[in-house]
Amino acid sequence: MVADVGARIRSLRTAKGLTQAQLADPLYTKAYISMLESGRTRASMKALEHIAAALGVKPSDLLGGSAGATTPQYELIEAQSLVQQGKFTEAATILERLEDGLSAVDQLMRLRYLAIAYNGMGQTKQAFPVIERAQRMADLLENQEESVRLKAVLASAYARTYAYEDATRLLRECIVACENGVVKDPAFHFRRLVDLALALTNMRQARQALTTYERAIELSEQFGDRTSLAGLYAGMAKNYQNDGDLEAAILYNQKSLQLYDELGLLDQVACTLDNAAMLYAEYGNRERASECLKRASVLAQQTKRDGTLASIRASEAEVLAKSDPDAAIGAAQDALKFARKVEQPDAQVRALILIGELRMAANPTAAKRSFQEASQLAEERVPHLLRTIFDRWSRAVEARGDSDEALRLARRALETVRT
Repeated sequence: MVADVGARIRSLRTAKGLTQAQLADPLYTKAYISMLESGRTRASMKALEHIAAALGVKPSDLLGGSAGATTPQYELIEAQSLVQQGKFTEAATILERLEDGLSAVDQLMRLRYLAIAYNGMGQTKQAFPVIERAQRMADLLENQEESVRLKAVLASAYARTYAYEDATRLLRECIVACENGVVKDPAFHFRRLVDLALALTNMRQARQALTTYERAIELSEQFGDRTSLAGLYAGMAKNYQNDGDLEAAILYNQKSLQLYDELGLLDQVACTLDNAAMLYAEYGNRERASECLKRASVLAQQTKRDGTLASIRASEAEVLAKSDPDAAIGAAQDALKFARKVEQPDAQVRALILIGELRMAANPTAAKRSFQEASQLAEERVPHLLRTIFDRWSRAVEARGDSDEALRLARRALETVRT
């Protein structure tokens, strides 16, 4: 296999009219390319990607044939491609069994992609030990670039568990590494800026988030990472929504939705439609909100994303509450039951808040219990929602006429921001 790969590299290089030195530049040496072509060494996955890009082919084209027990590198490339397509379960299946036949560097890459797949599957508990193992291996290999890339995967795991401060710390370290030339990859740099901006948005640090978004947009002009650009637009929409600019939020949400639609990322389309519905409802366009939720629900069921569907059901109850509060209580209770079943804490908290608001006038004691349950769950699972809970609890109490309690709850909301 090694000799075959070398022969393919030599043949394609010659056809392109490139010298060994030109093919090697800037990451490798002429001597290394010579060893590859003569079959005296095996190419790492990173080297295959570099060479394939220079030759204008896919890495799998250099390996040839089909995946099998004797071609672990081919399987690694196949798994990487599946991760990039968002097919995390399929990628994890390959990566979990791919233990033998890889060099230490490729084994390190296997662990990183396995952790990414676990994150993508929502299985962060499985991702953390894989990341830890990969970090130890990167330290032993003294591979600085891989260490930085692993920090990005760890930051993603932290963000998925709502540990945004840890995530932002790691993402800033990744960005500094890019600026200092440790990682010479504009696409990676761009994605970490997007991730940082999203984390800052979730922490309601609007000014820092917008500054970071602007830096990411400048970088995005260098390449065509449309998936990350769609995420950037979604983050900007949320940031503007937090800042009270609904028109700008709707505009950027539409940009995000258009890109996800064109890319065929149906789960992301469903999530973006869910967000769009809440923006339209807040803007007063309930008909458009309902249309968005109807399509989002179909897509979430089609892609079997129960977590997304739980959020959509909570949104449906919130939209219904604006026209039929009595019916909305039942819808919110159904949404809460489903969110508990699929263990979606965000949707649980949103349903509990809505139930508390709807019950406040007729049964303040029951409303208080609902808000207390929401705040307890948020402290344990989704702390970024604490401010929303106390803000809406305060407004509900004030509408009932208890200004002193409303003021106390408003202060609690401010305390969550400071902490």
